[in-house]
Amino acid sequence: MRDGADGPLARIRLVIISRAGLAITLVLVAAFGWGCDVAGPSACTLIGCTGLVVEVTGAPAQVPVTIVVLAADGAKRSTSCTSATGTCPVSFPDFTPATVTISVLTGTQTTEVTRQPTYEVTRPNGRSCPPECRNARVTVAL
Repeated sequence: MRDGADGPLARIRLVIISRAGLAITLVLVAAFGWGCDVAGPSACTLIGCTGLVVEVTGAPAQVPVTIVVLAADGAKRSTSCTSATGTCPVSFPDFTPATVTISVLTGTQTTEVTRQPTYEVTRPNGRSCPPECRNARVTVAL
């Protein structure tokens, strides 16, 4: 068998790219691939805010846990969850008070803590896209 155009084996052609050409190619791939607005605006995604996240640790397995969050102005949010792993994170997306009193109820036990969450301002959909989020995480150990 012969290696060539009329033989059964394909011929591989070597392409040589200069360092400058490679650098330009990598910059363009990065600009278009990561949406850094070099070639124009990037599309916005639809990620929302997590707001205040309360993570209960040490929760009894398969027992419903109720989390009640009370702000200093009297605004209140609550939800329930059941954990298989002992950790029960819950999110209150549009609730970002400066001070919160968190009550965690598990069966006959109640744990209460007061915290001042540290919020981080983020734009999860890109710097030019809404929404601007205030997110914080507070852990309550049982």
